[in-house]
Formats: sequence, C-alpha cells, structure tokens
Amino acid sequence: MPKFYFQLFDRDGAGTTETAYEFESIEAAKAEARRVLAEMATEGLPAAPLNMMSVELFDESRRPLAEIRLILEEIAK
Repeated sequence: MPKFYFQLFDRDGAGTTETAYEFESIEAAKAEARRVLAEMATEGLPAAPLNMMSVELFDESRRPLAEIRLILEEIAK
C-alpha cells in the first residue's frame, strides 16, 4: 500500500509528522486528512491573524499532493 505523510497547521503553527501512514489510495488518504482537520477544529476554531487551519498531504517521496483547509471568515453586516 502507498505511504503518505501529513503536515498539520493549526493555531500553534505547523507540525510535520515523521510517521508514514499507509492507505489504499490517495482518496483514502484525503478522507483521513479531512477527518483529522475536523478533529483539530473540535479543539478550537482558527484564530487571527490567519483564521485558517489545514492538513497538507504528501506522498512517500514527500511531494505535496493536496491541502485540505478550514477557513474562518467573519462578514460584517
């Protein structure tokens, strides 16, 4: 099975996982990235100045494949 790495960016900044995770496909790895992002959001929504948190997905050669983001936007009325 292919191996993937995740880089998390939350309110504390970026953190890279050194552990490779095996998934059957890139779609399965993306689904896990979405699940991880949702779990991160339960610990607190993004804050200023970026108002964003993300999970970036890399292949086993550490080439970027996708980034899943959660952006908090306030719209004045």
